[in-house]
Amino acid sequence: MRTDRNASAPSRVPAEVPTLHSRRDRLFTIVFIVVLVVMGSLAFRPRASVTLDAENRTMAPWPTGVPARTFPTAFEHAFADRFGGREALLRGYNRVRVRLFGVPAASNVLIGRDGWLYFLGEEGTSFDRYYRGTLPVSDAQLRAVVAEFARRNAFLAANGIAYVVTIAPDKATIYPEHLPHWATQLATRTPLDRLVDAIRADGSVRFVDLRNSLRAAKARERVYFATDSHWNLLGAAIAYGEIMREVAHALPSVHLQPVPAALPPYVAGVDVYRGDLARLTGDPAAFGEPDYAPLGKVLAAPQTRCAKRTDVEQNNGFEWYACDRAPLPRAIVYRDSMAIPLIPLLAENFRRSIYVGSRQLDPGFVLREHPDVVIEEMVERTLLAPAAVPMPPVP
Repeated sequence: MRTDRNASAPSRVPAEVPTLHSRRDRLFTIVFIVVLVVMGSLAFRPRASVTLDAENRTMAPWPTGVPARTFPTAFEHAFADRFGGREALLRGYNRVRVRLFGVPAASNVLIGRDGWLYFLGEEGTSFDRYYRGTLPVSDAQLRAVVAEFARRNAFLAANGIAYVVTIAPDKATIYPEHLPHWATQLATRTPLDRLVDAIRADGSVRFVDLRNSLRAAKARERVYFATDSHWNLLGAAIAYGEIMREVAHALPSVHLQPVPAALPPYVAGVDVYRGDLARLTGDPAAFGEPDYAPLGKVLAAPQTRCAKRTDVEQNNGFEWYACDRAPLPRAIVYRDSMAIPLIPLLAENFRRSIYVGSRQLDPGFVLREHPDVVIEEMVERTLLAPAAVPMPPVP
């Protein structure tokens, strides 16, 4: 007689769901809908700031006056940036990424050792190009930069204006010891090494090489922020001294005596800094450092300095300062963000000084202002910019 082997097998038909589950599911559904409604409604609450610190950007604006076909997309972006609880959720997500996996929110930030952070460049390639040497910079590109410097110098010299150029080293150039172990240099000479050699071989431009002074200074004090892409005020003061020494040589008839850099006191436990790279990680609370010379204290006490800002329309790419001490020369400084802590130091040495956030020297503007000296400062990762934005024809 055959025995059915499946007779004792459990039934494949699931048991009937208890009614308790349906009540629970309805409750969860209601809670979910309520949470969505509340969080969505919070998107329309008034805000004191439209800055998203964790993403280093401003919120997408609410669409007004846009074509009907683009309104849904624009509204979606604005709503998504303001959704209730978004910042808290992002902070939690980024905290897990940074603290457990060492992965920052921004792809152009590199987490180094000992709490140090490094900037890979606006497009994420500058570190490979200008430090590691895995991306090429040709000799022809560097010659074009030197030629542009020489062209600018010739124009200025023809009009009786001195010209001083300096390049602010990237943090990795001065503090390579805090990089990850894998971030080694594959080329024996960096583009900055080669450019400095080419400038010196040309011999027509006054160039201030800041690297040795900053490397010597770091043995006694920190000259770059660990959590920021810039030098700190101590590093800027080192650069200031070197720049003004060259300016004094360029203007021998003025007998310029550079004003000593006034550095504010540091208060341990109070003067704590979290820089732009800390914010870009998405978890700035994980990165803090002592601010050994707080720039904010300098800027908060303009009455202690001779130079006063005189431009009415601020934040337009130009800053104008005047100091009534006589006799002082006049200056135009073409600069980037590395010069922010340099401005209050440099301005003390000039009767009138203008700080221009541009890589392109404008001959018409220079002729109208007719300074005694033009100083050009740029960060290392932009050293090819002068050739990319050459000086326009002289009017």
